[in-house]
Amino acid sequence: MNTRDAVEAGGRSFFVALPDTARAGALAARLAQVSTTRITHDSGRPWLLGHLTTDRLVTAQVGRTTVAIVGRSDATESRLRRLAEDISVPAQAATAASNFNGSYTTIVSVDGQIYASAAAMETRRIWSARIDGVLVLSDRADVLADLGEFDVDPAAVTIRLLGTMPHPLDRVPLWTEVEPLAGDRYITVDRNGERSRTGTWWYAPQADTSRSDGAVLFRSAVEGSVRARTAPGDPVACDLSGGLDSTPLCYFAAQAQQGVLARTLFNDDPGGREDLHWARRAIKSMPGVHTHEVTSTDDMQDFYEGVDSLDVRLDEPTQAATAGPRIVRMLADDRRKGFRTHITGLGGDHILRGVNAWEHTIVRARPWVGWNRARAQHIPAGIGVLTTLRELADRRTYRQWFADTMRAALAGVPHPEVPRMNDWSSPPAVPPWLTPHARELLRSKIDSVLEAAEPLDRTVAGHIDLYFARDAARLIRGTAQLGQPFGVSYDSPLLDDRVVEAALAVRRDERDTPLEWKPLMKDAMRGLLPNDYLMRTNKIGGGPQSVRGYARHYGRLLELMDDARLFDTGLVDRTEFVASTSPRAREVPVGHVHQAINASVFLAAQRNRTDVTV
Repeated sequence: MNTRDAVEAGGRSFFVALPDTARAGALAARLAQVSTTRITHDSGRPWLLGHLTTDRLVTAQVGRTTVAIVGRSDATESRLRRLAEDISVPAQAATAASNFNGSYTTIVSVDGQIYASAAAMETRRIWSARIDGVLVLSDRADVLADLGEFDVDPAAVTIRLLGTMPHPLDRVPLWTEVEPLAGDRYITVDRNGERSRTGTWWYAPQADTSRSDGAVLFRSAVEGSVRARTAPGDPVACDLSGGLDSTPLCYFAAQAQQGVLARTLFNDDPGGREDLHWARRAIKSMPGVHTHEVTSTDDMQDFYEGVDSLDVRLDEPTQAATAGPRIVRMLADDRRKGFRTHITGLGGDHILRGVNAWEHTIVRARPWVGWNRARAQHIPAGIGVLTTLRELADRRTYRQWFADTMRAALAGVPHPEVPRMNDWSSPPAVPPWLTPHARELLRSKIDSVLEAAEPLDRTVAGHIDLYFARDAARLIRGTAQLGQPFGVSYDSPLLDDRVVEAALAVRRDERDTPLEWKPLMKDAMRGLLPNDYLMRTNKIGGGPQSVRGYARHYGRLLELMDDARLFDTGLVDRTEFVASTSPRAREVPVGHVHQAINASVFLAAQRNRTDVTV
């Protein structure tokens, strides 16, 4: 075999699923040198080949059916064997996808036919591509792109330069030949790797549970998801920010026999010690915290420092790139200290905090409740009654909203910082530095997806709940990939499917209110965390650090974009970019600069790969 054709890991954790055909032999050979995991079909041909640095693999075989769970779950061989006994055709494997706590992918071989599904919230994904005439699956898009020697699509990069990506723009693949599978869908592939089918395995729950009942179920789901990470007994580290996301996770991690190392950050900016204050209140209830490591962010990299030298392959641009250097520093320290699991509270804001669009749905079922909540949101913002009425009465379909919103964005119409009550998701902003060529690519792509623009749910609130959860999952997938070169699993249990299901099942007017701070989590943790801790009503951001870091490292960020050839793509006008993004005293960076940074980190990694090296 020519070493030029070999596949290398490049610090990444991934698997590839091949159909049960001799035509997949060449692909298997290219993966052979890097594969630390190799499972065959019943025929003996290669099925699952992978390099798993952070994920656990659990398998069971019954007759000609083999079930595999890849990820961080509480799956066991005995439970998988019982499931495998009831699977005689691939579609029946959908029952296995929702059986466990944690975040994982489900892959099944049934007499050489393949079933695959990932996390409904998309913290894990399945991608497919036809390579050498054979349909191949993987949990990383860039692995398939490298195997197929595909080029990044400029139109897809342009979409990633928007502030937000309303559905279905968020489904446009970075490589046109690599097709994403929606989280609630499964795919089956025939033995020859020629034909595939998709179906639905997951449905969102009805939001009809009271908060008192829902809090019990939510607590159980959170505890189960954390236990899925701690049960093996390996050393565990956990963020303890003092907020209502990481703190409950740290509490449950501390219940494990091995205990937990808790990490708290602070700084000397105004309000910068609040997290430490609240963390110390909460930790009184956690005797299982064997080490509380407190670190000043003054001893860490600045915001934006080191982004230009981030040496991690991400399979799409996300905010993980901008946050990457500090996370990488922490995970490298975890590795040195022997920790292979690090739990973080990312995703909590997206499932525990309400948005204006909820009122659009609530008012249709409970008019007075919805109206009072809507006015409670609008009155402090100085928004009048007529505007509230107009937003609540908006009956546009999702497709109409999408067309109107994208048309306004292309025309440069200013958009609100947060979604209005009649917004199905966050309206995007087209950066002023996009070139006419990029705008034309964007316009063409919008036209091509418009006819397929269907909502994720029939209601505005239902759609935006799923959209925001999956938008957070994009970040979480990216941050998880930061840990792969170190062999440290950077886990976000609050976006596990079972946890999100428990949150979504609670009535929205009780899940969050304009007058409370994450009441569902508070009720879930009442009696476990101290009462004086559960009085917390806010969380301080890192604005001053962002301002300082951006001013100090702006020049290096421009060098990153030059090295990544972002300005050579024909998508970004360098002169306009510098004019609109240059640091300003005491002002946080403009939002759209982050999309350019994230895209540059992604493109730089693509340019640094050699041929089909993974």
